[in-house]
Amino acid sequence: MYLILLICLLVLVLTVSWWSMLNRICKSNVPGPFPLPIIGNAHQFVVRSTEFLGLLKSFTDKYGDVFRVHFFSYPYVLISHPKYAEALVSSADLITKGRSYSFLKAWLGEGLLTASGPRWRLHRKFLTPAFHFNILQNFLPVFCKNSEILRDKIRRLADGQPIDLFPITALAALDNVAESIMGVSVNAQQNSESEYVRAIETLSQITTLRMQIPLLGEDFVFNLTPYKKKQDIALELVHGQTKKVIEARRCELEKNNKTNISGTNEYGIKNKHAFLDLLLLAEIDGKLIDEQSVREEVDTFMFEGHDTTTSGIVYTLFCLSKHPDIQEKLYEEQLTIFGEEMDRTPAYNELAQMKVLELVIKESLRMYPSVPLIERLITKDAEVGGLKLSKGTSVVLNIFQMHRNPEVFEKPLEFIPERFDSLEHKNPFSWLAFSAGPRNCIGQKFAMMEIKVTLSTIVRSFKLVPVDIEPILCADLILRSQNGVKVGFLPRTQSNSKT
Repeated sequence: MYLILLICLLVLVLTVSWWSMLNRICKSNVPGPFPLPIIGNAHQFVVRSTEFLGLLKSFTDKYGDVFRVHFFSYPYVLISHPKYAEALVSSADLITKGRSYSFLKAWLGEGLLTASGPRWRLHRKFLTPAFHFNILQNFLPVFCKNSEILRDKIRRLADGQPIDLFPITALAALDNVAESIMGVSVNAQQNSESEYVRAIETLSQITTLRMQIPLLGEDFVFNLTPYKKKQDIALELVHGQTKKVIEARRCELEKNNKTNISGTNEYGIKNKHAFLDLLLLAEIDGKLIDEQSVREEVDTFMFEGHDTTTSGIVYTLFCLSKHPDIQEKLYEEQLTIFGEEMDRTPAYNELAQMKVLELVIKESLRMYPSVPLIERLITKDAEVGGLKLSKGTSVVLNIFQMHRNPEVFEKPLEFIPERFDSLEHKNPFSWLAFSAGPRNCIGQKFAMMEIKVTLSTIVRSFKLVPVDIEPILCADLILRSQNGVKVGFLPRTQSNSKT
């Protein structure tokens, strides 16, 4: 008798849940596939990570630039057109990250990437001065030094054979972020088997699995899988490295008898370690920032500050290898700037003269955006870009698909850097490699500067040779490739500098 009642109750709950889901769909003006009871559309998303972007494209081809799906009872709306993107990212109210970001909390806590509300607003305002150009220009020697180490590593391998760029570039980017905004040396390039980088990759892959496979998104299921143990091991290593970075900088500050941030100007601390110094020395409401908050922000920037720039550098080199004419045009620009001193490091003002390089980077980030997908949570019933969205809906902006939308960019699958020097790129919300609006990337100038310095060093030293291996793209937390991103290199000499 009790069993029958329990079954009836369960059926009733499931029926009400499904009816509620269908009722929300009827009130919405967003098309999409019909959801099944209990699972919604979750079964349609059980695919390999290499198939995920293609799956989203197939939905876009069928339903248009906006469609909705359900992961169990959770509603998601996916958009891939600037007319919807503008309303989403420019809103001062829609700043809460979507449900998928909750899977990052064990790793990044309430850092700037995952935080919302007053906490996010306070920390965003507080940390923004650390990325002012008056601070950034002090990082140039760090970027130059590490790009030269990377160049020397490539030179030892430069025989025209394929080199997988992601592993070696990630180490250079990690050295850059640690030495510049963190103010400590981790010497990752001298330790090519970096456990930290491998742990970051593990955490990224596990988080992505939880985002893409609905069943793993449920804690009670995930905690029963081997992924939970792998995540715990990786977290212990990553958080341990973070503590070492914080303690090393704290010891340095104590050694120099720095106990506060006096002597600053409107741009922050007058040294090259502004970011971590701000976290360790500044006060909010008369109190120092607590240890956990410092750790969360450092974890966030150690991850975001090296993984995204790695992706930007790697895919730009890949694109250049496929287009020797553009590569030589870029080399000519470098020759104009450096003259007969092609081995010297650039001055800060010379980076602004690298116009062709900037166009090349932007076009590469259009075709291969470092962060292919971003997400916002609708916290109350709202209309966004003409879309009727109910409270609790997660809106996913498919930047990868939008950047390849033929309605947005002519010949979207062709590499045409000049498009960013023309009126074709007139909608500021059609190119969102660094997002836009209040939650745009706080470190975008840092990233562009690092990418420019690294690419300038490599292009002046090598000819990039295409190889017959196309990357198999994965929409990880960043845009990765299952089979690596491979390019051949030939050292430039006086006789072969020009084609």
